[in-house]
Amino acid sequence: MLMCYSKNMTAQTPVSHYERINHVKSYIRAHLDEDLPRDELAKLAGYSIPHFHRMFTAHGGESITTYIRRVRMERAARLLLTDDLSVTEIALSHGYDTHSAFDKAFKQQFGYNPSEFRQLNRIWAGHLIHKHIYYNPKEKIMQPLEIKTLPDLKVLYARATEIMASPAFQTANREAFGKLMGYLAQQQAMHKMQKCVAIYPSEVEVGQMAIMDAGAVFAAGDEIPAGDGLAYQILPAGRWAVFRHVGPYDTLWQTWQAALRDWLPTSGCEFRDAPPFEDYVDDPSQTAPEVLRTDIYIPIR
Repeated sequence: MLMCYSKNMTAQTPVSHYERINHVKSYIRAHLDEDLPRDELAKLAGYSIPHFHRMFTAHGGESITTYIRRVRMERAARLLLTDDLSVTEIALSHGYDTHSAFDKAFKQQFGYNPSEFRQLNRIWAGHLIHKHIYYNPKEKIMQPLEIKTLPDLKVLYARATEIMASPAFQTANREAFGKLMGYLAQQQAMHKMQKCVAIYPSEVEVGQMAIMDAGAVFAAGDEIPAGDGLAYQILPAGRWAVFRHVGPYDTLWQTWQAALRDWLPTSGCEFRDAPPFEDYVDDPSQTAPEVLRTDIYIPIR
């Protein structure tokens, strides 16, 4: 488990979240010709794999896979401008099996195919290589609604998976909640549910398989048996930074970003070994989307 920031850590150890992500980025740029497995990169940063992905994406606005692909393509673009290697040679040296596959990927990133790129004005070509994703910083960093210490939470859940086409779940949420709510209705247990939650045990990355658990928390003694396809899990006791999102569910990512990109690196805290989750405070069938309240729970030490 990761501990909170300590001023006693050695100067050689990247201690802040920003330093740790930048340390990984420097390592990637120095080892672009090697395999870069995410478990090793997560270990280098001192995070679990899911927390590493969340922090890396929040920090830079792109996933680790997208970042590696981008910086490799930027290096290929520089070679096109400064080296006499053929396009095919550059494509093969950057992991592409064919000229056409490299052409397609290159044009997606820069808007020109490699041959066209070589003919560009050098100033404009340099701009295309070095442009990055920037965020307009908030005037004021979002603060947690509260820091809450909770006991173990026993959660009845239904799990679904999805290959992500965007940062938001499109099918797994409906599948998991449909299964859970259908079972609760069948058992006439909807009124026993104290919290309706979504748990995120894995990283969420576009193009990759992700897991979503739809869950129900009951008062002690009100638990019901887990039906077919459902099970119980424990959200481990500990501290949570709770952020209140007000608005439709499709804008939840904005509060997630503010929590992970802006607040956590300045908080002096670390992730705790537990999955984050969302607590749906309001019933969406009874509440207008613009005033829906959702609490995001970030596990911290």
